[in-house]
Amino acid sequence: MTTLSQLETYTNDLTVAAKALADRYRDAGVGSTPHLAVPSDASSQVHRARRDVLAIVGRLQTLLAEPAEFIQHLASQNQLLACLQWLGEFQVLAYVPLSGTVPAKDVADLAGVPETQLCRIVRMTATAGFLHEPQPGHIAHTALSAPFVTKLSYLDAAMFLAETAAPIALQMAAATQRHGDSNRPNESAYALAFNTSQTFQSACEQRTKLQRQWSAYLRCADTGDSFTELLSRLDWRSLGNACIVDVGAHSTETATALAERYPALHFIVQMSEPALANGAMEVGKAKETSLRITVQERAPGALQTVRDAAVYILRLPAPSPGVPSHALSTRILAELRAHLGLLRANTSVTLILVPRLLPEPGTVDPDVEATARLRDLSRLQLANEREMEMEELVAIVNSVHDSMGWLVVVNKLRSHDSATVALGVKYQAYADTHHEAESTIM
Repeated sequence: MTTLSQLETYTNDLTVAAKALADRYRDAGVGSTPHLAVPSDASSQVHRARRDVLAIVGRLQTLLAEPAEFIQHLASQNQLLACLQWLGEFQVLAYVPLSGTVPAKDVADLAGVPETQLCRIVRMTATAGFLHEPQPGHIAHTALSAPFVTKLSYLDAAMFLAETAAPIALQMAAATQRHGDSNRPNESAYALAFNTSQTFQSACEQRTKLQRQWSAYLRCADTGDSFTELLSRLDWRSLGNACIVDVGAHSTETATALAERYPALHFIVQMSEPALANGAMEVGKAKETSLRITVQERAPGALQTVRDAAVYILRLPAPSPGVPSHALSTRILAELRAHLGLLRANTSVTLILVPRLLPEPGTVDPDVEATARLRDLSRLQLANEREMEMEELVAIVNSVHDSMGWLVVVNKLRSHDSATVALGVKYQAYADTHHEAESTIM
C-alpha cells in the first residue's frame, strides 16, 4: 500500500471510528463536559471505540511525522514530565480546588514557590490539557489533572516515571558499554543511575514509597490489556452445560462476565490465599449468576483437584523485576505439570493459557506494541530482564511430557488491540503425533 493510500485509508477509518465513538458517548450520556472522560462504569464498547480512535490517530501521526516534529514532540514530552515532577515535588495540585479557580499567588505562597515559575509551568502543562489558566493569574483543574488529586496513584506513577524510569532509561547505553549483555540485576541501568550495588527489587522491599510508586506505574502501564474481552471471543456455547475452572484468578470478574453471557456454564474460580484475603470474592450481579460460581483456594502449582471440567483457564504470572525470567518459567512449568495428568486422562479437555507476551513486530496496533516494548525495556533497565515471547512459551509447553505423550499448543487467539493472547493446550500421545489435536472451543 502506498503512503497516499495509507493516508486515505486512515482518514476514512478515523471518520468511521469517531462517529462510532460519538454514538457510544451519546448512548452513555457522556459529552456535557469539556473533556470527554469515559465513566468508570461505561461499557466495554465505549472503551473499545475510544481506543480505536486513538490508535488511528497514532498511525496518522507516525505517517505524517517529520524529523523536526519528532524532536519537538520528544522535547515537549520531556518538559511535561519535568513539570509534573515539579508540581508533585511541591504538592501544587493539592492546593488547587477541584472546582472553581484560585489565584496563582495563593497557590505559590502555600507551596513556597515563585509565582512566576508556577505560571510558566502551568502554561506548559495546559498545552496537554493538564491544569489551565481560565483567566490571567488564576489556576484551575481540568478533567485530566483532577484525578491526580482524587486518586493519588496517578501522581505516584508520574513521580516514578520522573524520578526512576527516566534516569535509568538514560543510563541504558552506559550499562551496555560497561556490562554488555549481562543478566545480573545488579549490573543494570538502575544500578548505574543511582550508583548502587543494590537491586531494584531489594530497593522496593526496603523503601515503601518506591514500592508504592512502582505498583502505581505498573497499573498505568497495563491498562490496555483486556483478559475478559479476549476470552469472550471463544466459542463457549459449543461446550453446552459444562464446568470451567479459572486457575490463578485474582477476582471473579472474568467468571461473572462469562456466566452472565452464557447461562449454561458453571465456573470454579481458584485463587491463592492472598487474593482471597484481599476480598476478591465478588460474584455476579444477579443471584442466578452467583449460584453458578464457586470460589476455591488453591496454591500456585498445586495438583489440580477438579477433574471433571471441560476447560481450565490458566492465568500466568505477569513478568516483573521481582520475578526473574527463570523463576517465571519455573512457575509456568509447575502449573503445566499440575494439569498434565487430567489432560492425559481426558484428551477432550482444553487448557487455555492466557499470557501477556511481547508481540512480534507489526502484529498489534502501534500503541499496543509501544506499551509492550516499554515494559520490555523497563525490565531491561531495572533488572536486566525481559518480557516473554511466543516462541519461548510454546517451547515451555512442549517440554512438559510423560512416558506416553506431551503437551502441545493446538490453537492461538490474538487481538490487534492487546498484547494478551490465548493458547489452547492439549495432551497428545506420542502414537498420535501424525494427527493434530483440536480444540472445540477455539
